[in-house]
Amino acid sequence: MSDTDTRDATSKRGRLRAAAKQAWHWLMVTVGARPDPSREVIRALLLASLVGAVFALSGAIKEFAAASFFVESPIDLDHSLRALSLGWFASDRTIPITIVDIDESTNRAWNSQAITPRDDLARMLEVVTAAGPIAVVADIDLSWGDQPDAAVNDGQRVLLEFLQQYRGRAPLIFPKRIEPSPDGTSRKAASPFDEVFEKNSRLSWAHASFETDAGGAVRNWHEWLQVCTTSGAEWLPSVPVRLAAVVETLPRGLDRPVAMATHESTCAPASGDSARKPKRLFIGPRLTGGGRAPAADAQSISASLLLTPEISRNDARLFGGRVVFIGATHASAGDFWLTPSGVLPGVELLANTVRFAPLQGESQGRTARLVHRSTALLLFVVFACVQWWLRGLAALAVATIFTLVVVAVAIEGYDNFGVFDSIEAAILMMIAYKALEFLFEYVDEVKAAHARLAPARWRWLRTLCAAFVREH
Repeated sequence: MSDTDTRDATSKRGRLRAAAKQAWHWLMVTVGARPDPSREVIRALLLASLVGAVFALSGAIKEFAAASFFVESPIDLDHSLRALSLGWFASDRTIPITIVDIDESTNRAWNSQAITPRDDLARMLEVVTAAGPIAVVADIDLSWGDQPDAAVNDGQRVLLEFLQQYRGRAPLIFPKRIEPSPDGTSRKAASPFDEVFEKNSRLSWAHASFETDAGGAVRNWHEWLQVCTTSGAEWLPSVPVRLAAVVETLPRGLDRPVAMATHESTCAPASGDSARKPKRLFIGPRLTGGGRAPAADAQSISASLLLTPEISRNDARLFGGRVVFIGATHASAGDFWLTPSGVLPGVELLANTVRFAPLQGESQGRTARLVHRSTALLLFVVFACVQWWLRGLAALAVATIFTLVVVAVAIEGYDNFGVFDSIEAAILMMIAYKALEFLFEYVDEVKAAHARLAPARWRWLRTLCAAFVREH
């Protein structure tokens, strides 16, 4: 080894030793074992770096279970999701949809029946399928009020005959009602149409279940749902997964699903139904009701307009090349869900899972993971800096504006709806960072309380009392 190489190696070892000494000094200052005038800054930098490093290496971070009692997020993720629902951001990679809305006027014409008349449902299906849609999703419960052993009425017979004879190019998908069992498992409700579905490959079942949080709001949905049968467990696909499996030509952005094992020997409780990471529920501008805002890729039409032969329509424009949903939004339907964007009918949530499906692919590949982690770390750094320099409404306003700018760039520029996962990761990092900071600050308070007390019996007990009880 030459003298130059020896000097370089010695210099490198010296820099490493200096860096190690500096890191040790920061650690001692952070835990309170060594005084330093810049203690608060050093502690904040070290804890933020620790949390950021854990996320950068693992790509995930867990929220501390008790952290919510002591800290708050610098921004509510719902603000960003609500911005999407207001139509501030849009993408050209969505799947075009149309909702046939069984609204209040349609229901009044049926004398406010609790069950959608089966003959009218058959007529709507006939009109829609004749216009060349990609697929038709009838968000109508074919088991509710239709007992398998009950006598078939005239309306039900019309629908049965239509489904038996259906050979159209567009597959028909019906959500299957899932019923909880006393043992905690989930089972498919029986229907008089089950046998027809088994014999006609153009008909298929799917699940339309959503995941609610502790507050009852819907934020996620699962691609697969485990249900119990007499022979064991079966995986029932969601509407978007079933759609991708049965259409002849896949819409742009969708891939054929990887089939789950159709049956397993044992059934798991309902709490273990999800087989994969849940998908975030994206909601665009309202499509039904008085405040609807139709877009080029999403529109709705009252079902009464399909059932009135005197009204002229351009069915090819309304339904051709689209996934068409038929569902009820009238008040007596009882199918309404609380979301970050308000209370919405189930058919609209279901339509949005398909509409935004191409933007919810798994984040696979080195580039996708790098973008996710980099965006999350950038947001975390900004949140931490904003929280350090600003307080209250000022901090919330700056964090919200910056986050919306990031969302705008990600969606408008790159069609990257995974930015919401990065926002969530940044929020969790911020909560973890603030929880650690609170813990160290509390230890400092305990030490200070201990130092103020004169040496005596039960000193530590009195210290804990002083730390827990507010002094007046």
